Amino acid sequence: MPVPSAGARTIRIAMLALSIAGLGASTPTRIDGSQVGIVSFDLNDPAPAKISTLGVGLVRGSCDWATLEPLPNTFDWRCSDNVVTGAERRGLHSYLTVTCAPDWAKSTPGCFAAPRDMVAWYEFVQQYVARYRRFHTVLGVWNEPNLVLRDDADGSSYVLMFVNASNARHAVDPDFVLAGPEVSHHAIASGYYARVMDRLLFWRALDPQDVVSVHWYRDGPPMLDYLDTVHAAADRNQVWLSEIGYATADPAAQAEFYRAALDTFATSGRWWWSHVIFYRLWDGLDCCTEAIVTADFRSKPAFDAIRDWLDSAADRSRDPGPRPTSSVRQR
Repeated sequence: MPVPSAGARTIRIAMLALSIAGLGASTPTRIDGSQVGIVSFDLNDPAPAKISTLGVGLVRGSCDWATLEPLPNTFDWRCSDNVVTGAERRGLHSYLTVTCAPDWAKSTPGCFAAPRDMVAWYEFVQQYVARYRRFHTVLGVWNEPNLVLRDDADGSSYVLMFVNASNARHAVDPDFVLAGPEVSHHAIASGYYARVMDRLLFWRALDPQDVVSVHWYRDGPPMLDYLDTVHAAADRNQVWLSEIGYATADPAAQAEFYRAALDTFATSGRWWWSHVIFYRLWDGLDCCTEAIVTADFRSKPAFDAIRDWLDSAADRSRDPGPRPTSSVRQR
């Protein structure tokens, strides 16, 4: 592919920023690192030091239920411990998505079928909540079920999973935080998201502390329009953009995409949109994916863009602004 000229790159990057942020941005709100996260599927070295340098306060990972409970009532928590306890040791919050039921809990092998043994799922969530209830963590129920669960076109299986997960956490710790439905942006046009949310609200499965989590990529509808649609069905719960990324061979365009996304987050004026999580830290490749570091963990421009943005936001938060000159006591 021919390398575009510097002028062409500048135009493309500017158009990309506008496609994210739109026009007429609101006054910036104060954003800190605790509201920004990165997807990192393990916290083995050297990832923790890199995440610390990045400045985010939240790590999102994922584990298969099949890995955590390979046989009925036989648990192996190494995958989830790596993210949840690993994040806690480093002063970070965590968000762990559990997906892919073990074959013994469903009628069809593979990760494209919903679990059929809801008693086993209920008991698994009880065990999970009991293990991690004292940590600053969120349990995400499945990943993009609208795309992955091929036998669940109407969302009924997902709703059954979430309702059982909600009931299970109530039995152990009513304050534990769940997140869902963790859909891709395709769930809006298909009606999957609206059907799932309507049923979750009907069954009162979402507690006030729970998170309505969704994903967005550039092939979806305009970001803020999409999030407004998500919020319209989310009742009073916070909305987290729990996955957003940009795979490209152009490092400058990727960096500008992340800067524009953070600017949009800070200026959207949407109080209910409380977190954004970027996909992803590392994937072992040097080029053309969403990863913000190279295979040997050197920073890409996108990494620097996020770090610098968060550093600037931290500086603004420390600056109290001009002091009032009047001698009248401020209320």
